[in-house]
Amino acid sequence: YLETIADNLDSFDARWHKPIEQMRSQSQRMENIVRDLLVLSSIETRAAPRAQEKVDLGELAREIEAHTQEIMQEKQHRFLIECPEEIILLGQRSELYSALSNLVINAAKYTPAKGTIQFRATLDPKGVTIAVEDNGLGIESHHIPRLTERFYRVDPSRSAESGGTGLGLAIVKHILARHDSELDIESTPRKGSIFSCHIPKERVLS
Repeated sequence: YLETIADNLDSFDARWHKPIEQMRSQSQRMENIVRDLLVLSSIETRAAPRAQEKVDLGELAREIEAHTQEIMQEKQHRFLIECPEEIILLGQRSELYSALSNLVINAAKYTPAKGTIQFRATLDPKGVTIAVEDNGLGIESHHIPRLTERFYRVDPSRSAESGGTGLGLAIVKHILARHDSELDIESTPRKGSIFSCHIPKERVLS
């Protein structure tokens, strides 16, 4: 009903425009929270599949770039990808896509207009490190240990404005754990953040 009303705002007195938009925004936020809770619950309660897929990391990065193009263009962000073509991972493609796209979307949400977001993958003797780096608002050091907790907020008002659910990093953490991998967070206030996924060599075919 709210979507129908919002699509016909001109039919309503101007004093109702703001309340209607706020109701629609909060309804959408609640829908996002329910969706992310269902995803998180599914990851936590479902055993990791024994069958593993071959995941082309470069292809996955380009798919994330295509699907986040709208939010990048809206804020005039530069999105840079540095990923060797030969990196093939063993895992669940849909889960890896969810984890990495969550990190990219978070970076876009909390990076001011005309900022830069980088998706970087590097091979090393221990496996692959996938880093999502931005030059955005950054995070105070005392918040970092709690960022992957459900509903933890660095700044509740900022999260509400961005439409975040407070569950994205919890989802990332659980997906990486299912892939024997870890999340590392580095951040400097007013300079930016780096979210790094360390994937062990046992899951790298290249």
